[in-house]
Amino acid sequence: MKRKIALLLAMVLTLSTIQTNYALADEETAVETTAETTEVTAQPLQLSIEDAIKLAVENDREMWKIDDGIKQMQQMRKDGSDAKKQAEMLMDLDLGTLSMLEIDVTGNYVETLLAKNGYYIKTADTQMKLLEKNKEVLAVGIEIKTKSLYYNVLIAEKTIEINQAKLASANEQLRVINLKFNNGSATKAEVLKGEMSVQQAQADLDSANDDVNMAKLNLLNGLNLPFDTEIILTSNDLNYVPTQQLNLDAAIEKAKSDRPEIIKAENALELQKIETHVYTAYYTSNLRQNKSAVEKLKDAELNVPQAYKNVELDVRTSYLNLVKAERALVNMDKTVELAKEAARINKLLYANGMAAAADVISADASLAQAEIGRYQLLAAYNLSKLMFDNSNLMGSASAGI
Repeated sequence: MKRKIALLLAMVLTLSTIQTNYALADEETAVETTAETTEVTAQPLQLSIEDAIKLAVENDREMWKIDDGIKQMQQMRKDGSDAKKQAEMLMDLDLGTLSMLEIDVTGNYVETLLAKNGYYIKTADTQMKLLEKNKEVLAVGIEIKTKSLYYNVLIAEKTIEINQAKLASANEQLRVINLKFNNGSATKAEVLKGEMSVQQAQADLDSANDDVNMAKLNLLNGLNLPFDTEIILTSNDLNYVPTQQLNLDAAIEKAKSDRPEIIKAENALELQKIETHVYTAYYTSNLRQNKSAVEKLKDAELNVPQAYKNVELDVRTSYLNLVKAERALVNMDKTVELAKEAARINKLLYANGMAAAADVISADASLAQAEIGRYQLLAAYNLSKLMFDNSNLMGSASAGI
């Protein structure tokens, strides 16, 4: 009986071990299957220009710092308000009460006066206003920089497309030259010229492939994405929208009310007025502190009109850059049309024995160069337009392109 029980227990243990092993094997198979499925379903990142800008803003550290700075200024304003109340309370007390309470205001009287005149509250308010404006400026700067990086990839991809067409054309031209050479109507020099054209077209295509890889790396870096991320740009159409009638004077006036340089200069003047009032009230006119405060006020007063002048100069420069970019684009459109016609005519002439193979090859190369140049100018025009449209917030020096 005991032997039967022992045998039964052994069988139960064996079955239990087998079931456990099967369960573990199933789990491992499931994990492997999941891993394989994950690997298979990994897709390239479809990236529109709006998505790129959103990613860049979300991952920008300066934006985080500005948010932290705004919170600090909110706390500073609260502290300044408390300091103002305390200073007013102390100023209302007579000397006897202050002595009895063992409060000495002479040691930091200037700071007390500054607090009573709302200097620290004003400092927090002006800094908060400036930080909020800087946040707008930073957002625009990120948009411009991201679009520039995005456009660079589009230009590189367009260059590949044009060079592929040029390579196909060069191969076709070489085929025709070889046919003519076999018929005795073309020279060996023309064959060599055709082969050189094919080789150059291939080299240009290889270079364009390298350029697109580098442009994508720069874009990934700007978006704070891993360098091995595969991306496909979905906003791949760069359009020319002619600039309508521009009101330069209105743009200048708007910039004078919005630009952070002017806000900063005006804020500094307001704060310096309070500081100079306190220092000249406390220190006599022959003391260094009094003279220094007066000089600081003069500098602050002069900085405001200079800031207005600098902003106007920047807006006017942005306007001229836009006009220049549009003129260059319009001229390049005409150049592309002429290059297309020249390539067409040279092919007809060559087919009728009235032009050399070198003329056809040269015309094709000029057309490809003109088309690439046109696309580059189109991107430059769009960026210049974006700069002018946002010249009320930022200038060309702070755009970061």
